[in-house]
Amino acid sequence: MTERLPTDDSMLSGTMPVLETVRKGTAAAPGIAIGRAYLMDRRRLKVPKRHVQPDEIDGEIERFHRALDASDRQLERIKEKIEARFDDHYNIIAAHQLILHDEHLVDETIRNMRDKAVNAEWALRKTVEHIRGVFDAIEDDYFRERRSDIEFVGERVLRNLLGRELQVQPPPDAIVVAYDLSPADTAQFYRAAVAGLATDAGGNTSHTAIIARAHEIPAVVGLEDITGVVGNGDLIVVDGTNGVVVLNPSPETVALYRERARLEAAQGVALLSNVDLPAVSKDDVRISLVANIDHEDEIKGALAYGAEGVGLFRTEFLYLTGPRVPDENDQFRHACSVIESLGGRPVTFRTMDLGADKMPAFMPDLHEANPALGLRSIRLCLSTQGRPLFKQQLRGLLRAAKNGNMRIMFPMISGVRELDLALEVLAEVKHELTRDGIPFAADTKVGIMIEMPSAAVVADHLARRVDFFSIGTNDLIQYTLAVDRVNEHVAYLYDSMHPSLLRLVDMVVRAANTVGIPVGLCGEMAGDINVVPLLLGLGLTELSMNAVAIPQVKQVIRASTVRELRKMAAHALTLPSGAEVKELVWGFVQRSRKA
Repeated sequence: MTERLPTDDSMLSGTMPVLETVRKGTAAAPGIAIGRAYLMDRRRLKVPKRHVQPDEIDGEIERFHRALDASDRQLERIKEKIEARFDDHYNIIAAHQLILHDEHLVDETIRNMRDKAVNAEWALRKTVEHIRGVFDAIEDDYFRERRSDIEFVGERVLRNLLGRELQVQPPPDAIVVAYDLSPADTAQFYRAAVAGLATDAGGNTSHTAIIARAHEIPAVVGLEDITGVVGNGDLIVVDGTNGVVVLNPSPETVALYRERARLEAAQGVALLSNVDLPAVSKDDVRISLVANIDHEDEIKGALAYGAEGVGLFRTEFLYLTGPRVPDENDQFRHACSVIESLGGRPVTFRTMDLGADKMPAFMPDLHEANPALGLRSIRLCLSTQGRPLFKQQLRGLLRAAKNGNMRIMFPMISGVRELDLALEVLAEVKHELTRDGIPFAADTKVGIMIEMPSAAVVADHLARRVDFFSIGTNDLIQYTLAVDRVNEHVAYLYDSMHPSLLRLVDMVVRAANTVGIPVGLCGEMAGDINVVPLLLGLGLTELSMNAVAIPQVKQVIRASTVRELRKMAAHALTLPSGAEVKELVWGFVQRSRKA
């Protein structure tokens, strides 16, 4: 936190003005918003604990069921209001309805009431805390932040039990300040022309961040205590580009941010004007820009930003949010729907990347000391308990592939033996579909993610067995540098320009080029305009990223000469440290802009 003292004479007059204060959080959605704070009390409800007599327990259970029904009706009304206008949120709110009826929430709460002889509110609170603890242990950012869904549903039921319905109606141009925001909240006040969002909790993959980006609402999350220092009606600035919130800004600060907002708006319009232009360098090298997608409802927004398709469709969501195990027909229908939404554009489905860190309730619990190195992803798929699900997914995907331009990708392949086993399962599935007379696309392209150093080192052998590579840099950096990418204590070591990583990427690209298969890259590096020149120089021809980054990345590509970038990348491969690589790339970009 930094503070700037006032520059006027008010201190001398005996009237102490309110100091301008700057708070730093996580940049969740770019843009600048200036307005008055609308404080939503999203802090924990005070839940009474009351011991009940044995003959009162059935009455508490009945109260709990009535609260569940009331919550379901409320969510249904929200869905009816937004179905036609807010396709992005419809499925999320529908998922909240499924949580209302999930046995882990309902049965455990009832069990708490019976076993501990407590009232419904307290039993529900304990259940939510237990489930939240399970989610807190998940390593993956995206799925760990899904704990907020449980909290939102739990709070809604609690409010119905306590008779305290939450009203959400911020005025136009308000800056909504809250501990956290549910998708239902955001969906309801989006059309109210809310200017910006600032929350105590949340991360870059929280629902608040995802929905704010989808609707271009400037947002800063993870501010920790913003609700404790802001009052209703306070003037604040939300800088979603840099992750900054300014409280009680001076007139000079407001003027500076208004000018920045004007310039960013003009730049945004200019960037979006390139949506229909090809991502072609000045020396005619064509780069494919595609999107990383978690849910089908993100596709429409991705296409609006110029995505040419989907380079990574994460299929885990289908397993982690549904009320039951997705079978072959669920996989088929889901994949067909995605293909239809893309209108002929390509899509790459990554097979289920599940494990102890993100395991659906219907699979056996895995208690592993280090889930990142345990039975997860393709290892789980090839195991006795995971193989039936893996085969069902492959059957559904192969059948759906007849309807469009689709590829299948195996994650976390460590070497040739593991890939051969996965290809054997695929061949077995094709044989069974043929035997059963079920139509499918036998020529579906199959590739792998290169996200382990062992795979990069033997990429020459792997390349002869598959149709394409996709380098997953998020995990490749983590495994190469032995850095937990969600651990703040070692975050400074997570270096996307470390020479070891660059050499591995170069090794993979050369192996792919030798046998003539395409090689792309998916991960945060693909959307970082400071790294993109290096990726182009290393020979990547497909970049898959968060869709909102596509216009800026396209601008970098169209302003670049790949021939010169290759010389720069060759020099980068000789350098001993990430700091020197950064300096090289930064200097090259600056000289190019002046040329």
